[in-house]
Amino acid sequence: MENFKQNKLFYSSLIAVGVVFVAGVGASYWKYTDKNATAKELDLQQKKSRGLLNGHLLPAATTPISLTPANVDAATKDLVDLNTQKEQLKALIAGAPEARILGKDMSNTALASEIKQSVDEWTKFAGDRDIRMLPNEKCEFGFRRYIRNPGTSPKRDIVRVDQQRQIVDFLFKTLADSRPVTAGAPTPILLESIDREAVETFEKIPEGKPGAGTFAQPETVRNESDEFAPTRTFRQPGLVDTLSFRVRFVGTTATLRTFVNKVRNSGRPFAVTAVEVGTPTADMLKLLGSAPTVVSPSAPTAPTAVSSLPGFFTADAAAATNTKAAAPAPKEERKVVIRQAPAQFTVQIDYLTVVEDKPAAEGEPKK
Repeated sequence: MENFKQNKLFYSSLIAVGVVFVAGVGASYWKYTDKNATAKELDLQQKKSRGLLNGHLLPAATTPISLTPANVDAATKDLVDLNTQKEQLKALIAGAPEARILGKDMSNTALASEIKQSVDEWTKFAGDRDIRMLPNEKCEFGFRRYIRNPGTSPKRDIVRVDQQRQIVDFLFKTLADSRPVTAGAPTPILLESIDREAVETFEKIPEGKPGAGTFAQPETVRNESDEFAPTRTFRQPGLVDTLSFRVRFVGTTATLRTFVNKVRNSGRPFAVTAVEVGTPTADMLKLLGSAPTVVSPSAPTAPTAVSSLPGFFTADAAAATNTKAAAPAPKEERKVVIRQAPAQFTVQIDYLTVVEDKPAAEGEPKK
């Protein structure tokens, strides 16, 4: 200690040199490790660059596709073509803007009033057009929960429910105009119901969960008989959304055929997903008030005469032919082959809506 006190300058300088030496060693080690990390990153990027230049072998290709200017231009053109085709498909699915059926935004009480008014108008329309309905099961056109419970109204999805109301109007009036006219009057028809997908009571399953994009009904919500969850649909999560309907009626095959064709050729984004045919009950047929129409075939065609026979049949055949020619022709007998009777039809229809791409939020990459 005495020696240190006598040589403070020397020992202080020595300590300073030691500190500088240790700091230099630490800095060198840090630079060395940083150099190694930079070298590894550089090597990784060089490998990626070489991989891009060498090309990537696609499953359908025989030679690797490299990142050359020509390939970049071709890929850019393909992307533009794909986006153009995507927009064309969207326009084809959605239909012409003037043909789309859009819902209106309003309060839930105003919508409930619109629903009640529409159901009253449809019921009167059915009476005026001689469209029969079941007496013990009045048709509310998919809105039974609001018609039979006065004062209730949709709690959410107001625009979509109003859109359903307008679609039901189109489907019902199209069905009424699809009946063939016989003896100056439209063919009788019995409307059982027009059912709808209750979007305001079915909760949409979020992405990432089983059944994503479809609707599940909470256990606390009671489903009405004119509401259903479709098992067959054109809905594709993120691409195409749908509203499903079922038209249940008793009528002739001609009415069904005309109705389906009118819906398909309406220019509106409809898709027929299922058609079921059943036998109506006796009460339905009685209410319909139409007897089956008997269709008879035309006169039977006479058998074609045989002009060439083997030699050993010639004599007998000639004698038989002369005998038959002399006999009088048998009287035509008309037999019933087909009875055109009304059938019970269930037509499920999807109304398609293209899901628009949502712009990415500022600072958020577009998915």
